Amino acid sequence: MPNILSQDEIDSLLGAMERGEVDEQAGQDQGPLSIADYNFRRPNLITKEQLRNFNTVHETFAKEMESALALMLRNSTEFSLVSTEQQQYGEFIGSLSNVSHSVVFTAEPLPGMAIVEVNLALVFGVVDMLLGGQGSVETEIRIPTDIEVAIIHPFIEKLLEKLAFCWNSFIDVDLKVKRTESNPEYIQAAPVDAPVVVLAFDAKIGNANGIINICYPLPMIQSANDELDSGSGQMDSYYGKKDDDGSRSTLIRNVLDVPMPITVELGSASVRGSQLAQLKPGDVIVLDKELHAPLIMSVSGRSIFNVYPGRGKDGLVVRVGNHVSLDVDRGHAVNVSL
Repeated sequence: MPNILSQDEIDSLLGAMERGEVDEQAGQDQGPLSIADYNFRRPNLITKEQLRNFNTVHETFAKEMESALALMLRNSTEFSLVSTEQQQYGEFIGSLSNVSHSVVFTAEPLPGMAIVEVNLALVFGVVDMLLGGQGSVETEIRIPTDIEVAIIHPFIEKLLEKLAFCWNSFIDVDLKVKRTESNPEYIQAAPVDAPVVVLAFDAKIGNANGIINICYPLPMIQSANDELDSGSGQMDSYYGKKDDDGSRSTLIRNVLDVPMPITVELGSASVRGSQLAQLKPGDVIVLDKELHAPLIMSVSGRSIFNVYPGRGKDGLVVRVGNHVSLDVDRGHAVNVSL
């Protein structure tokens, strides 16, 4: 497909044609057009930009899993994303072994069910490490026993926990396991011809290694993209999630509820050390404030208002006057009339 011109390029081209700098007939005798086949049964329903966003999320997931598994299994761990493909659900199921360990889960409130498929060699290796071994297990391809499924369950929980953590960076989801299956044909999470996105991860833990596949149905990904495009879930490429319309008012409301310490300084004075040593009750210290001069009221250490002292029924009070601003050139506070 040819590259799409930007608006500036289109304007420049039209201007060049008006000035006669471009021959309008040029390019018409360039031979037959290049035509590419398009399969309407397998359309690319997810753009490269959207796939790039999902790759970024799952690359972070791979790094989180590498650290978490190293701590969990006390062994060297390599966990990396190796491929991202758009397929039909039937193709994904057909690519799996007749016997595997698959976990079906939902990502509420997103629609549809996703699948995590763990290679059996990795399953048996992780079970061996959880029982104190090094993961070097050679066994025939068989259905894991109930005991092995129970032992591998913390590994699956850790996987979904880190996956939810990465998803929550741009949309709040709750991952819930629905069931586990050993035969992929019994999963039936989507129609056979339904488009899905499959991400493959290469996991090497100690002496055990294998592939972990995560299959997302198209409705789940489209709903996540809708959240990314909306104001509440729009994601910036560098700074993370953007603020929605109500976040500013919520922030202001929360700040207004924070207690702010207020202080009023009557004045200051300087005395020598010898004078300070001779002070006794009843001595008078002359401050730098005149009797009728306004005092400075500070909020959290910052001068805000000029105030005037007085006496109330319960003690001393102050009457708020005009604002105080900081004169940067002179380095002291000046009065600003309201």
